[in-house]
Amino acid sequence: MSFISWLMSPFGRIFGAIGALLIAVLTIYGKGRRDARQKIEGEANADAFKRTQDAIRAGDAVNVSPDRVRDRDKHQRD
Repeated sequence: MSFISWLMSPFGRIFGAIGALLIAVLTIYGKGRRDARQKIEGEANADAFKRTQDAIRAGDAVNVSPDRVRDRDKHQRD
């Protein structure tokens, strides 16, 4: 009995339909997981980039002039 004749038998058709349904469900499930992973990674990368940019801006805003080294501040001790 060849594969084609087995596939055309009643048992073969049921087995083929179940297999096709299983493949379709697993494909849809895999696509959903892949999309969710890419979304999470994209959001994490965007957050890391934003934090880096904020740190760079904060570093650029620091006054590092040598004239202010001896100025008093609220943390100075007696």
